[in-house]
Amino acid sequence: MYEFTSQLSYIVIFILMILEGMSLPIPSEIIMPLVGYYSFKGYINIEIGIISGTIGSLVGSLIDYFIAEKLGIPFLSKYGKIFGIDDNKLNVLGTWFDKYGIFAVFGFRFIPLFRALISFPAGLARMKIVKFILATFSGHIIWNTALALIGYEFATQWEMIINQIEKLGYIIAGIIILVIVAYIIAIFIKRRRNLR
Repeated sequence: MYEFTSQLSYIVIFILMILEGMSLPIPSEIIMPLVGYYSFKGYINIEIGIISGTIGSLVGSLIDYFIAEKLGIPFLSKYGKIFGIDDNKLNVLGTWFDKYGIFAVFGFRFIPLFRALISFPAGLARMKIVKFILATFSGHIIWNTALALIGYEFATQWEMIINQIEKLGYIIAGIIILVIVAYIIAIFIKRRRNLR
């Protein structure tokens, strides 16, 4: 059972980090410290967690790269908001990429909010895929390792935060249930009045 749970955890980390690498609003700043926290608790292996997260990030970055390469600016102008990119951000990132190339792809992996978006100008410029993978993987593994180690080192603080989140979760669930019950009662009362 423990082994199955661990394997499932690595798959979840991998999938979440694909979404993070695709510029969707799933922050590595939460996922990877949790990898460190859960490895501290003995649930998963930190090295495998980091590798799972890093390969996920790389896959997500490659998806963005190929979206830009194959579909180009018209697609990004129309649907870029899904990925958190607009024409202004694309121009700024494009300028940085034109100026610094592989160093921009590597360096932006350490800048929250922009770290995933640098894949788009790289794809638009049809950067050599080997260089893109090398720069992207290097940046991701350094970033993800640092975050996981922070989570490991501050595991006791994470435990307090998680306990508070769980308490809030119960409160929020209770409020949602009360709202649903109140809504059902209101509908019932309204129907009874309409029948009179």
